[in-house]
Amino acid sequence: MIRRAVLATALLLLATTAAFGNGRFPSAQEFHQGPGPNRDLLVARTTFGLVVSVDRGRRWEYWCEDALQYGDGYDPTLVFAADGTMLVALEDGLLTTRDGCTFRRSPDLESLTVRDLATSVDGRVTYALAVTRSAVPDSRVARSLDHGLTFDFVGDRFVGVVLQTIEVAGSDPLRLYASGTLDADGSALLFRSVDGGVHWVRAAAGFGEATGVYVSGVDGRRPEVLYLRATAAGATMDAGSADGDGVLFRSDDGGETLREVLRTRGPMRGFALSDDGRSVWAGGPDDGVWRSVDGAAPTRFSGEPVDCLRWSDGVLWACRVFVANGPLLLRSDGEAPFVTALSVADIGPPPGRCPAGTPAHDVCPGRWAVVRRALVPPTLLDASTDRGAVIAPTPSSACGCRAGSTSMPRGFSLAGFAFALWQSCRRGDPRRRRAANP
Repeated sequence: MIRRAVLATALLLLATTAAFGNGRFPSAQEFHQGPGPNRDLLVARTTFGLVVSVDRGRRWEYWCEDALQYGDGYDPTLVFAADGTMLVALEDGLLTTRDGCTFRRSPDLESLTVRDLATSVDGRVTYALAVTRSAVPDSRVARSLDHGLTFDFVGDRFVGVVLQTIEVAGSDPLRLYASGTLDADGSALLFRSVDGGVHWVRAAAGFGEATGVYVSGVDGRRPEVLYLRATAAGATMDAGSADGDGVLFRSDDGGETLREVLRTRGPMRGFALSDDGRSVWAGGPDDGVWRSVDGAAPTRFSGEPVDCLRWSDGVLWACRVFVANGPLLLRSDGEAPFVTALSVADIGPPPGRCPAGTPAHDVCPGRWAVVRRALVPPTLLDASTDRGAVIAPTPSSACGCRAGSTSMPRGFSLAGFAFALWQSCRRGDPRRRRAANP
């Protein structure tokens, strides 16, 4: 029976691989909500396109990657402007749309790699990190005051620096933070601006051999308080993190010094900060969600494995690690346990309002047919019998190996993983992950 369950899970993974050419589990990775009067707009970025609601989650529709002009395996950053325009960062520019039917590319950012986007709290000001696609890259900060219609570059070039993340302080739209890496040696850098990006200074905080240093949030009331996530690698970081851990840092002085808030045993893919700055949530697929209130030591908030977290309009949203026929988005008031906000069965087809001649009308329905079969497979053949019996797909095997886990590296072969899963469950996997050490 164990082998049958494992084989069923492996077949599900292989079927999913065939449908998703990028070789990744179908899952939600990022969540956004429109600002101000456009809070009815919700979007979850997934590994198979965007899932969008225009009525605050009552109905959800599928927007395919073809319409959004990016390919399998690419994970674009998204933001909403004040008027409800969605901006999508691309490897070769930036795309905007209001309705999911027609899309406009920004001529001001064409041919540049847009690494990240951020807006002021009200969505009236949008910042984009643009990086040249050259042997020796340099980065610029671009600003839009008209909902992404036009962009102007502000400040100087960051020569030899690849900027990766940018955040705007909620209480001071002129206070910006940006993180990146030095192209020469890959060392992590943090920059600060107090005049809307016209001038930048490098913060004194050092990150040693850390990789993936991201500005994750700025306190909504105190613009000098910010949070950064990183993965330690090789040497010990100056803030005391351990090799290979996901680490959350807090700075109370604009990035001049750091202190460790939380350390996880796996990737820290989720972070959320309450509007008043009192509560912080962080976690990932291996560690669940941890919470710190008023700077106290973190405590476990939820055991749910997550790939994203976001606090928006009084709700804590989470992208849950994929399980066949299971939830993609969870929600909580920040105190009570998570409940399902969106399951794979809730996703509807591409918007029927789009006219012929648009990708949403001509291309996305065909893509949706393939995606739908992979997300909600009705049955799986039981290969242990020659009678053609079928069994329902199970989210996990009897040996405790979770098929829905995304703790493997991005781009990992699902076919290989399915075989490894079957092998490890045959012999019993002796490995044990150490517990989180907040």
